[in-house]
Amino acid sequence: MIITAQLLNDSKFYEKPILLYFTTDQCKKCEELYEQMKNLYILSKYYAIQVNAIENVEYTVRLTRGVIPTITILTPDLKILGIIESVDVKFIESRLRDILDDYKNKKIIGLTINGFIPEPLELSPFVIYDTVNKVIEGEPADSRMIEVYLTYTNIYKDYLKAKDKIKFQDSLAEFLLNKQAKINVDKKYLANIAMLVNYGIADIKEVLELLNKDTGEVYRSSLRENKGILLDEALAGNALLTAYESSFDENYLTLAIRIANYIKENLQHEKGFKDIKGNDDITNIPYLEPISNAETAIFFSRLWNITNDESYKSLSLKGAMSALGASTSNPKVLARISIAYMKLYESIKANQVLNIIDSRVEIVKDNNCEKGKLYYDGKCYTSIHEIVPKSF
Repeated sequence: MIITAQLLNDSKFYEKPILLYFTTDQCKKCEELYEQMKNLYILSKYYAIQVNAIENVEYTVRLTRGVIPTITILTPDLKILGIIESVDVKFIESRLRDILDDYKNKKIIGLTINGFIPEPLELSPFVIYDTVNKVIEGEPADSRMIEVYLTYTNIYKDYLKAKDKIKFQDSLAEFLLNKQAKINVDKKYLANIAMLVNYGIADIKEVLELLNKDTGEVYRSSLRENKGILLDEALAGNALLTAYESSFDENYLTLAIRIANYIKENLQHEKGFKDIKGNDDITNIPYLEPISNAETAIFFSRLWNITNDESYKSLSLKGAMSALGASTSNPKVLARISIAYMKLYESIKANQVLNIIDSRVEIVKDNNCEKGKLYYDGKCYTSIHEIVPKSF
């Protein structure tokens, strides 16, 4: 917890605003700037706190536009007095003086921090088309976008011709398309480890080290300072399902269901899923972050395929529709919705692991087909290339 009751009481008593300085581990210019700021007299008139924007993403999404570094000034009753996005220490000093003067003279009272609750939208296959088009048009693609593209090329091989034009957002995305590429991700964070497990590159033990097996909460990183973030919960759940599908070890499925229960009981909202269980006046403000909801939709769609529990299908739809309502153009969000859509409406069930990336496929113990065959829409198939989807 960053904003403690003691901090708020002190801020109110001494009439000193709260200054949150958002930075990241690898931001050298952020460190240099903060060292300069510490020499400013005006900084002593604030309660200044450094915030790791990645570790404490629930504050980042509510109090910044995602720019690093960002300085956000709050009143004792947690209204926003100002946001400064600059690396010019002279400009920052001037703005801090102006904000403090205006606050003391009651010229500004601050803006209320708003939540984010989008209206859900019905799903359609356009999310798949849009994702594939963005990839082949050169939009920097993350791993989920490449996953959708590879699935599409399993069906429509002509799209492989665009392979050389694809740009990558990160090394994992490049690896999925070019196995010779070197993966470079920060394995301090659970989300990164979980994605590596999903693609068979890391061991599930690394996820288990950050999981509370009793509650279903997962730590955000090896720092163990934050836990229970929706995105991390969903990605850890997906990693456990991947481990289950490659081994049929029921312990992994049990833990995945425990995570599902944590999400249902603590993060569910009428119109989607909250990014975190509120633990202070800032995180109590509901925020239905779209990528997190879309990843949650993937997790629940996989659980539905494996367990046949219809409640998981409903939860998957809730997450996907919330994500789509929040963002109809962001290709990273659309890619994740696309994967959930394919698992919900074009599901292919295999009874052994396939050496192929295809978002439609889940591995189950019994798919009512002979060993090595695939089940789709009431029939058994020998090859995934024989299966033509009905909806796209």
